[in-house]
Order: sequence, then structure tokens, then C-alpha cells
Amino acid sequence: MAEQIEGRVSSAVDAWLRWLPRWHIGTARGRTRPCRVCLGSPVATAAGFDHDVPHAVQHALLNRMRQIVDDDVDEYTARNLPLVTRELRLAEAQEARGYRPDQGLDPEFQGLDLDPEPEPGQPFLFTLAGLAGMPADDGIVPPDPTVTGGEPAGPTAEADVETASQDVDELDGWLLPPDWTTPTEAVPPGVAHPAERPEHPPGPAPRSESHPTPESEYSDEAKAALRHEITLAGDHAEAVGTSLCLALVQHRSRIAEAIDRLVAPQVDELLAELSRALEQPRSR
Repeated sequence: MAEQIEGRVSSAVDAWLRWLPRWHIGTARGRTRPCRVCLGSPVATAAGFDHDVPHAVQHALLNRMRQIVDDDVDEYTARNLPLVTRELRLAEAQEARGYRPDQGLDPEFQGLDLDPEPEPGQPFLFTLAGLAGMPADDGIVPPDPTVTGGEPAGPTAEADVETASQDVDELDGWLLPPDWTTPTEAVPPGVAHPAERPEHPPGPAPRSESHPTPESEYSDEAKAALRHEITLAGDHAEAVGTSLCLALVQHRSRIAEAIDRLVAPQVDELLAELSRALEQPRSR
């Protein structure tokens, strides 16, 4: 497992290094709340990040590392934890998301946030995360209440039917095939005529007592087994995180060199511009 994690970490660092030249400090925004991914993360310590590194630069790498842990835990769960896998599949079926913008991206953009941080007083018209949470559109068109049941909507519908029947009689075979029959004559044999059908159609058959409704509650043994599998998944995630941090330490020199070359000059330029714009304090 360690060798597989090392290869994934190396590929993620390479993708982050390809993305870093496209980042500019002018696109950064101030955060209104602490980031749960970066605050106190041991992965940031393993990467050698300090407080001088902008948050956007840190978050882009740490989010990629978190995706590696999530993917490995998903593989382990699907292979060894059937109860947890069943619960996850049921949750995904209930969500039924139709649009997933975080899938199919190039490696340089995997693990990045879908939407930028919102500015105060400037709400988004829509967000990619919001579109991902919308239910899938199955293309089902709601029925028209004027057509449901086969009854006309009003007196105008009856007038249209009479007009149509008169027009058909006046065609004299111009647009109709010789073997065409009227709707009353086209009723197939064995089917009751609308006038002969019962006024109240039979309702659905009663539910058989031999097939009771399955209960969704778990027994005590099933609950204990599910808790045990969740504990195993947590232990595996912790082991993967430890292996990931050990593998990321080997790339500290590459990360530090890229930050000194691409990020630090932008920070120094911003601080110099800020110092020129500030007024000198008045002397007393």
C-alpha cells in the first residue's frame, strides 16, 4: 500500500506544480471563516508550509492529498466492507445527482474548489456546487390536467370533436385510405365498448399477507457489525494518512523551490505596493 500511496502523491505533486504558475495573488480573496481542510492539518506540516504561504496555494495541494485518502478508503470499503458499501450506495441512490462538475477534470484541476469564495453583498446567480446538488432530470413531462382521464376540458372540446367529424365526412376519401374506419368501428374484438365498460373499475388487488413489507430497521447484531466496519474504515483512513504524510515529506524540496520561485515574488511585490500606498504617520 505504501508504494501505491507514494506514486499517487508524486503524481498529485506534479499536477500541483503544473498548476502553480497559473495562480496569481491578485485572484485571492479574504476568507470569512477558517478552512477545515488546512487549519491544523498534519499534511501541511509534512509539505513544509508555514504561515507565509497563501491559503489558496496550500489548499490546492492539501485538497489533492485529501482526495487520495478518500479514493483509497473508497476502494478498501468496496473490497472489504459490504455493510458500509450498501449504506453508501443507498445514500447515493437517494441523492440521485444528475450533474457532477468535479468529475472528468484534467489532473491540474482535480481537487480544487468548484466555486470561489463569495464576496460580501455580491451573491452568485448560481454555483457549480449548487448545480451538483440538484436532482437529475429524467425527462418526465408532468401530465396535462386537461387531458388526464380522457375527458374533454370543457364545451369547446366537444365542439372541436364535432367539427372534426364533419370535416372527415366531407373528405370523400381524398386523405383517408379505403380501409379506414371510424373510431367506434376500430375497437378491437374482445375489448368492451366504452359504453359497455363498468362505471367503477376494479381497484388494485389487496396485498398478500405472504409477502410482508420488508423492515428497514437493523437488528442489534447488524448494528454491531456495521459499527465494526465503520471502525475499520476509520483505522484504514488513519493508516493511509500516515503513509501519505511520510511520502509527502520526500517532496518538500520541490514544493519549497516552487514557492520561492513563483509565490514569494508575488507576495513581496504586493507588500511593497502596499507600503508605498500607506501614508507616513504624522509626527507630533
